[in-house]
Amino acid sequence: MEKDYNTVIVGAGTGGLSAGIALKKADKSYIILDRKKEIGLPVRSTGAVSLEWVKRIGMPTDDSIVASKIYAMKFQTDKGRSISLSFDKPVGLVYDFTKYEKYLARDFAGDLNIKMETQVISIDGNIVKTTTDEFECENIVMASGPQSAFGQKLDKNNVLVAYEETRELPRRDDFQMILWFSDMAPGGYFWDFADSDSTRKIGVCYYPLSGEQPKAVLDRFTRKFPEVDGKMVHTMAHQIPLSRPSDKVIDGNRLYVGDMVNAVLNTTAGGLQGAFWTGKYAGEAISKGDLQIYQMGWDKEIKPWLMKHHNLHRKMHRNGSKSIGNLMLLAKMMPKSMKKKVFGGL
Repeated sequence: MEKDYNTVIVGAGTGGLSAGIALKKADKSYIILDRKKEIGLPVRSTGAVSLEWVKRIGMPTDDSIVASKIYAMKFQTDKGRSISLSFDKPVGLVYDFTKYEKYLARDFAGDLNIKMETQVISIDGNIVKTTTDEFECENIVMASGPQSAFGQKLDKNNVLVAYEETRELPRRDDFQMILWFSDMAPGGYFWDFADSDSTRKIGVCYYPLSGEQPKAVLDRFTRKFPEVDGKMVHTMAHQIPLSRPSDKVIDGNRLYVGDMVNAVLNTTAGGLQGAFWTGKYAGEAISKGDLQIYQMGWDKEIKPWLMKHHNLHRKMHRNGSKSIGNLMLLAKMMPKSMKKKVFGGL
């Protein structure tokens, strides 16, 4: 039995790595356990984030991990309504997801203490058991994702399926980010994100109520908008919890972060910011010897931000793409400065 760790972190995704960074900076003993073979794989995110929030919560912005920067964006329906915005400075980033998570693990604060290919089989009090070892610790950060056996079961009526294909397509001259709101993607949208000079990320997220496979949904959209058709380079697929953010993020000595507490921006289905912020807060609370710092930070700062997006998402999709179209009409009446603030800060 190993007894030398103040904290065991279960999961080496963004939330777990962020918690590890905070603990390493505070010179606390910790270990991160993950069953995967490699950091950043499989890809579980489009990598698109708001630069306003990246800077606010201290996410990395090193050029080596940024696939593209967003200067111009367009929101549209497949029925012809749209809003276009352009900016003098970038308002968003599209991370190369694998490079981004490897950067967190190795470069952001130095090499983190990570044990890969390690399956956690049970957690009992302050004992974490894997298939080969036991770890005794004071605190446990639960960062094992929305499908973890150690978290709440996903509500199948509040889960988006996300599917993306990186395709061989030339870089657009007009927009780095386009979102199509369509009844073909109920509760979600299709996207066209800039990637490299010769590739773009084309994807969809939606409530899978019809049972139609995500690839079939994206293929049908591609036939309607052949401008996004191109040879597939690789794919990304995962589930996104869109339930109301949790009330409790601490249970005894366990601190839950990221998707395990629904720290997802429901309007954009983005989870990187919420995962990084909750992991950072949890690690800092442990470092200060007061776990309630995390719960208070969640209640005062993180949860209100998530609830704003949760409530807006419900309004946006109340009547499908018709609701989106009506919101676009209202948005067009906003002053330009307000539109930039609202849409640029998502």
